[in-house]
Amino acid sequence: MSDNTLAGKVAVITGGNSGIGRASALALAELGAAVAIGARREDRGQAVVDEIEAKGGKAVFVQADVTEKDQVEALVAAAVSTFGGLDIALNNAGIEGAGLAPLVDETEDNARRVLEVNFFGLWHSMRAEIPALAKRGGGVIINTTSVAGLKGFPTFSSYVASKHAVEGLSRSVAMEVAALGIRVNTVAPGPIDTDLLERTTGGDPSGFVQFVPLQRTGTAEEVAATIAFMASPQASYVTGQTLRVDGGMMA
Repeated sequence: MSDNTLAGKVAVITGGNSGIGRASALALAELGAAVAIGARREDRGQAVVDEIEAKGGKAVFVQADVTEKDQVEALVAAAVSTFGGLDIALNNAGIEGAGLAPLVDETEDNARRVLEVNFFGLWHSMRAEIPALAKRGGGVIINTTSVAGLKGFPTFSSYVASKHAVEGLSRSVAMEVAALGIRVNTVAPGPIDTDLLERTTGGDPSGFVQFVPLQRTGTAEEVAATIAFMASPQASYVTGQTLRVDGGMMA
């Protein structure tokens, strides 16, 4: 893709202050998009904005917790008021929960929290984004899921359930909004070298990597490159799909 593939486009990214969200914000900005970054931690979010602006790009940070409907709506409104509209939405905010545990040992509070962020946070986000995208005559929504949204993983049941829910929601909404010119797809990473993987594995991802044909973890930048493609005109006939970035894990 050329450096100006997304010139004139406006993107919203939830969970845009670290990992895949941060890498995607930088990637979309490098292609010319103005980026509104939503996250809970202002210091890290503003650091991403500063990095984009230092390279000549346009960005703004809005403190937003995706479990709070009003805060998600404020993020979308800030993108529209600051940059003139909305064309791309990357819903990336998510948590892994309290860690690996058999179902009988997991707490109800943990399960509810995982679903509140991973599923209902996305639900709030898309409800806010779709009207703004429709006003521009269409656009694209990309939802970050996981290979855990495509198969089961023992001792990780609530996270797996939340990502399966995201897959189902994304495909259903893709069918609902296609007539508005809005594409909805998901990207399903395998084990990616991020803070989330570090926390989940205690710093030793070998338990996951042994199932990856490429025999390594991926990088946030590799996932971001896939997201940039899905946001671009080159993917204009792609909707309701899941693109795996997993080193062959689901082959």
